[in-house]
Amino acid sequence: MGGVRLAKAEPTSPGEIKDLLGIVERSLGDSKVEAVSTDLRFVAAFNAALTVATIALRASDHRTVTQAGHHVKTIESLELTVKASSKVIQRFKTSQQEATNRLRVAATVLNQELESNGKACE
Repeated sequence: MGGVRLAKAEPTSPGEIKDLLGIVERSLGDSKVEAVSTDLRFVAAFNAALTVATIALRASDHRTVTQAGHHVKTIESLELTVKASSKVIQRFKTSQQEATNRLRVAATVLNQELESNGKACE
């Protein structure tokens, strides 16, 4: 990918792209479920956007290496795959940080509820 070490070359297939599009569709559907928290709806919408970025990367026959920071690499690859501006990429990174923070909050609340329910059963 233009000498930038964001990803490694790896051919894709129509089936892989179709599967990724299924993830986008499911995540967008999940983001519209009003019965769940706004935090989880945001995370679902972000997951759809990240999967679209993955589709762009895979359609160019590249893949990020699975390691810490590989989601950031996928976001950064948008500069090369769809010629995204640095402003768009920065906004995407900010959304990723927000999604991570919202997941942490949701996990904390869930753990507290589980602990509370466990004590109620004792």
